[in-house]
Amino acid sequence: MAEPKKEGVSADKLKDNLITHPDTAKFPGKILSAPTVSNGNDSGKNDISLLKLINYIAIFFIPVLIFAAFALKIAARYADYFEASAGVMAQIFMVPFMVIVFFFFIPYIRDREKIKGIRFSVVALTIIGVGMAFPSALKGRWDPMLMIPTYLASYILLTFIFCPEVLGIERNLRDWFKHKKQLSIIAIYISLVLLYVIGFGALFYDIYKDPANPDAFQFSVDKEPSLASFIYYSMVSFTSTGYGEMLPVSTAARLVFFMEGLVALITNVLFIALLLVFISNAEFLSQKREEKQIVKEFKKEEDAIRNEEHAIEQEEKAIKKVEKDVKDVEADESMMVKLYKRLKK
Repeated sequence: MAEPKKEGVSADKLKDNLITHPDTAKFPGKILSAPTVSNGNDSGKNDISLLKLINYIAIFFIPVLIFAAFALKIAARYADYFEASAGVMAQIFMVPFMVIVFFFFIPYIRDREKIKGIRFSVVALTIIGVGMAFPSALKGRWDPMLMIPTYLASYILLTFIFCPEVLGIERNLRDWFKHKKQLSIIAIYISLVLLYVIGFGALFYDIYKDPANPDAFQFSVDKEPSLASFIYYSMVSFTSTGYGEMLPVSTAARLVFFMEGLVALITNVLFIALLLVFISNAEFLSQKREEKQIVKEFKKEEDAIRNEEHAIEQEEKAIKKVEKDVKDVEADESMMVKLYKRLKK
């Protein structure tokens, strides 16, 4: 009797298919696609509520007020050394102090909230900061308002360092350029540069207008500098161009120049480096997940083939048993025929 034909795909054929098409890995009746990966950091977290947002804002302003009091105290003590008034020095000291606050505050929120919660916190803190500085701006004092860009830029930069997924970078980067995700990163980078340039430019202008030291800068042109002039100088300093029209002379001005140079280094170098590391790491993790998914499906197909082969073996055994029974019946019939013929004789 002819041997029954086995259905399905052999294990060797499956392995060849994995080697030839590692990304699509076609199996009988199904096609594997890249697994969709959700952000594991958001699992088990609820959406941020208004009450929690208010609580975070309160937690944020406690260390800010402490650092503000500390900045005023050390500014009053070392104002003569830095050749500036205590008020201007307090503004300068608050720039690194706010970075310290953000350094601990951002991971605190990220451990408890989804990406949407981080974005809401940025918007909420910006609105509150503008609201607090607005009364001073109405009175003609723009110093607090012009310091907000520096704080906002530091918040965005540290947010990117601690949780780059807030920019919308997906872990599966196959469709990243297809969805124009690179444009959001370019927008973030340009925003950081502009915010820092405007913020430090305003700080340079405050140092220049400080009555405690009218000679904080030297100029190579005979023209009264304005706020726009110091924003231009800030951009020149941030990009390390250095045309030489303005020269910081006082210790306070040189300290701010040093701070802007350090921030520019971090923004221009580490921003790109961290971005490349995150992209390469995300792509590696995506490939590893795809490989695990392919291996898992391959094992499933192998198990299905083994079960099919086992079923075929059982079927063959049943067929052989039937064939044996048929032969026994034929032998009995032959014996009966022989016995009948003998009796007939």
